[in-house]
Amino acid sequence: MIRFAGLIITVILFLTPSVSNAEENLSGKVVKQTIKSVLAQKNISAVPVINEKKIFPSCDNDLLVDSTLGNWKTVTVECKGKMPWKIIVRNKFNHTQSNKKINDNEVITKSAYQVPFKEIKVAAITRSIRRGDVITPSDVIEISIAESKATDIFPDTRDLIGRRAKTTIRALEPIYSRQLETNFMIDKDMPVTIIHHSTHVSVQMDGIALEEGQYGEWINVKNIKSGRIILAKVIAEKKVRI
Repeated sequence: MIRFAGLIITVILFLTPSVSNAEENLSGKVVKQTIKSVLAQKNISAVPVINEKKIFPSCDNDLLVDSTLGNWKTVTVECKGKMPWKIIVRNKFNHTQSNKKINDNEVITKSAYQVPFKEIKVAAITRSIRRGDVITPSDVIEISIAESKATDIFPDTRDLIGRRAKTTIRALEPIYSRQLETNFMIDKDMPVTIIHHSTHVSVQMDGIALEEGQYGEWINVKNIKSGRIILAKVIAEKKVRI
């Protein structure tokens, strides 16, 4: 009986009209300011390329900002709270910055930046794909390449999922950002299925996407029946999960 009452309460809460409290979430502007603060501490002049209106889940702890591949051309922003998440953001440098302070050293020289024969893990795919194909979770794999060749590549396999190929891409080779285009699995105002799983109940509801989103991104969707605005994660074409 108690379990049944719990199920009813869960469904009622899910259907009750409400609007997400914006203060509980993080805006792209806050994430951008966090990155700029870290860059300023390292005397790096750069502008993070991120949509300030983008909404991210709240974080119980301070956001962690770190360089990728030993330099600050791109950074990872990570939350290790109750709802962990991580994104990669590109930084736009001033042309006058040149080689100064792009990595953790005061000045980068080619010999200092490149370590001969050192290898790192990068993202690749298990099968060759043609132009227009979309990369799925089962396609991705990690491979090792020389660190000196790790430019304009994807260090994290999760960043490939949901992206569409601009050209033919061969298996087990590094994938460069220029080879992929943004593939929005969900467009703004598109009807979507909202999926909610908990310990005792699984609910699917009809919704409307309030913004476009790629695989793995968090977007705002509206529950058609209740009118509730929910922050949900894109998991497939026209499907989100909360």
